[in-house]
Amino acid sequence: MLGRSKVRMTLAALAVATGAAVAAALSPAALAVGQSSQPLQLQIQVNSPATLVARGAGVEVSVTTQCSGALPGTGSVLVFLTQRVGPDTANGSGSSGIACTGTSQSYQVLVQASAGKAFKKGSVIAQGLVNACTPDFCDSQQVEATIQVE
Repeated sequence: MLGRSKVRMTLAALAVATGAAVAAALSPAALAVGQSSQPLQLQIQVNSPATLVARGAGVEVSVTTQCSGALPGTGSVLVFLTQRVGPDTANGSGSSGIACTGTSQSYQVLVQASAGKAFKKGSVIAQGLVNACTPDFCDSQQVEATIQVE
């Protein structure tokens, strides 16, 4: 019986030692991965003036974004415009993919007028939205501004 107890204690000690060795081997790697992952950072600005195109069927809007920490190909920007046109309202939206390089980048987004009313020169309410994803989550940043259409 004494022999079985020694075998069990030896196996238990070996299991604990193996578990500790595996944990010690993996901990620095897991720590290094956690430290090398950047947090997701997003910024957006809708620039004025925008340019009327196709006699009001659309508006070309310049947007400046800054995106870092995202997976390649996961960033995008959306622009929504609303404008009073006589007694009615003209609305439209457009989108574009963006590069998440960590530096400021400018993009031209074509906002197409929804069916019904064309845009005209003058003030518009612009909403800009930038979004991107990391391996763990997705995030977005939004801005609203009144811009001029020329």
